[in-house]
Amino acid sequence: MNYLFKNLGIVLLVTLFFSCDEIDELTELRLTEDFSTTVTVNLPDDSMGIPQSISETTTISLSDSPEIEDYLNLIQDVTINSLTYEINNYSGIENGTITEASVTFNGESIGVSDINLPNSDSNNTVYEIENTDLLTAIGNALENNNEISIGITGTVNGTPVQFDIIITLETTVTVDLV
Repeated sequence: MNYLFKNLGIVLLVTLFFSCDEIDELTELRLTEDFSTTVTVNLPDDSMGIPQSISETTTISLSDSPEIEDYLNLIQDVTINSLTYEINNYSGIENGTITEASVTFNGESIGVSDINLPNSDSNNTVYEIENTDLLTAIGNALENNNEISIGITGTVNGTPVQFDIIITLETTVTVDLV
């Protein structure tokens, strides 16, 4: 008889544990949202053909989404599903190339391979950052601060050049409604 009560107690505890998790999931809302920002680089002709450094910054804020804005104080988790960037609207020297480039998200930096700017633009190349540690750090920063700063640095091999860098974050934001 004691064995029966012990097993019944274990079954009840397991049932309650799973039931609480299921109830918790019922009070969560998952919102999938894409955030994009565009950085415009414009280096006028320096008439000397000397490589030029670029250093640009921008931000992405969860409050830019009307769906998420109402839940900013209830955010439980932010998952970065993908992080991409692409070059758009290039004009300038024939073989404009950016080298020694890096992208920094709230202090977390990642190096970027050299990019032939006109080829990247004409081919509509989308570059994906797959570093899971960086994606997790970005998600944590958005969860804690609702905003991240983005820095772009590099060297362009000559001028004039003008182009846009479009950065896109695909996110899933989990809010706890209770």
